[in-house]
Amino acid sequence: MTDDELRQRILDAAAELFADKGYGGTRTRMVAERAGVTPRVVKQLTGSRAQLFADVLATRPPSESAARVAAAAADPDAAPPVSVLLEAAGDAFASPRRSWNVVELEALSRAHTDDEVRALEASRVQTRKANLKAVTEQTRRAGGIDERIGDDAFVHFALALSAGLAVIDPVSESRPTQASWNELMARVGAAFAPPGFLLSADHEANTPWRLRIDIPDRPGGLSLLLNALGTLHVYVVAAYVLDSHDGDRTIDLALMAPDRVAADTLLAAAMTIGRSGYVMEGSLDDAGDLPTRVLDGTTELVTNPESAPAAAAMLVEADRFEVTDAAHGEDDATDVLRLQWTADRHVVLHRDWAPFARAEKSRASALLRLAASIASVAGEAEALGWVEPMKLGGTVWIRLARPEDSDAVAAMHERCSESTLYRRYLTAVGQWRDVTLRRLTGGHRGATLVAMSEDGTIVGLGHVFPDASAQSQTAEIAVLVEDAYQGRGVGTRLVRHMLELAERLGFDDVTATVLAQNDEMMRVLDSTGLTWSRHVEAGVLTLRATLPTAAPRLAPPSQNRADDAGADR
Repeated sequence: MTDDELRQRILDAAAELFADKGYGGTRTRMVAERAGVTPRVVKQLTGSRAQLFADVLATRPPSESAARVAAAAADPDAAPPVSVLLEAAGDAFASPRRSWNVVELEALSRAHTDDEVRALEASRVQTRKANLKAVTEQTRRAGGIDERIGDDAFVHFALALSAGLAVIDPVSESRPTQASWNELMARVGAAFAPPGFLLSADHEANTPWRLRIDIPDRPGGLSLLLNALGTLHVYVVAAYVLDSHDGDRTIDLALMAPDRVAADTLLAAAMTIGRSGYVMEGSLDDAGDLPTRVLDGTTELVTNPESAPAAAAMLVEADRFEVTDAAHGEDDATDVLRLQWTADRHVVLHRDWAPFARAEKSRASALLRLAASIASVAGEAEALGWVEPMKLGGTVWIRLARPEDSDAVAAMHERCSESTLYRRYLTAVGQWRDVTLRRLTGGHRGATLVAMSEDGTIVGLGHVFPDASAQSQTAEIAVLVEDAYQGRGVGTRLVRHMLELAERLGFDDVTATVLAQNDEMMRVLDSTGLTWSRHVEAGVLTLRATLPTAAPRLAPPSQNRADDAGADR
């Protein structure tokens, strides 16, 4: 082995020991043992321990993060400069050794007392600063840095931040999450941008993404979001407002981003403005006009109404769907959307990447109603709905509930008196809100009916759903009628149609729970002609009755259409 080859073996062994034990914990004999030579050979080929450390430092390559910044400085067209800076900030937090290796940190410490090491490390740091400044200047030329912020100050801040994180990493017992750190860094980066900017088109945006996020429901909120994404050279090709709630507005964006801009970087930039953000891979079709896509997707309903579940899944970009009978399957959840299609069948949609928004529930429900109406006109299905006379005059329209009924159902509850709500929910006033409005309006197994006055106001609500406490095919029924319409037969007519539905859905028995002193409800139940058994406990009356011969049972829930609907949109 030549002296040069032997010297390289010694340097490699020393680099491993300096990284593992530091300068103070490494001895010449340890290097000799690791390299398989004598201490005398080490001294002959490399000199003292201090010289050995200096030689190791001089020959070590830069860290992974520093190398990426150097590559971006050499090739400005490779990636948006802001994304390079955000990646470097993420590296500094997630894996400090990817930003500053242990030998470099040791050199930073020794530079205070060792002139030779100081000179070597100063040169390396200067190279880092030059590369970082080049990327900073790229960002400035593109219009992404406020003219009042100096490049030198920005570079000094970035180096100090990354080195400081690497120094304290071994002794940091608790750290924030990676997501919160990315959000902080993206917010800091956005603060460096000018108040209003228009970036030059330096990077091709070829990768489609979808972003859903809640932003402040205030003037300028959307503008701030678009600016934050713009710093990454991202194009917004379509934007939709899905919901407005609790001071936030839910925005759905179709984006085109440069190839080097990753999902985490996109989300970090968006989260500087909003919250509850979700990113998924998009499609080139996302840029198309939404009404046109909806009309194209629903054309098949005219000739094939049974394609409605697949069309509804595509409309809301569900990952999969199933058609189930009304008494089986999953109830609503953040990632599950259950919709009443007909009295007998429900459509259950699933989506993993983001919760369903209220507007999406309404859209999917409207499409299913359209399909049901087309089928009804063609004589292929029975329309479900009744117009009933009320006592004292007027009529009430009873129909299946819809997701978009949520606000009207909430308003009906607000108009109800404390005593009416207590008789329905057997709990303190106001706690009815613990039952989500989605389930109040059809997001559960079974069926929900609403009663509407002639002016379109919802004045009554009826539920038929499986009784989880029962071993047999038992349906629990419950009804609520607002005070102004009580005593006019609305509750009686609701209960009658609820019992029809229970028979149609194949239940054998029905049960109801009412306050023992609720004489009005008892009269309604007695008017049905059923024989009710009674059990009283703590002032609460549980009634049970056997239904007349039920309609033929529906088939078990169908799983044969669990397509990946979202992949083909």
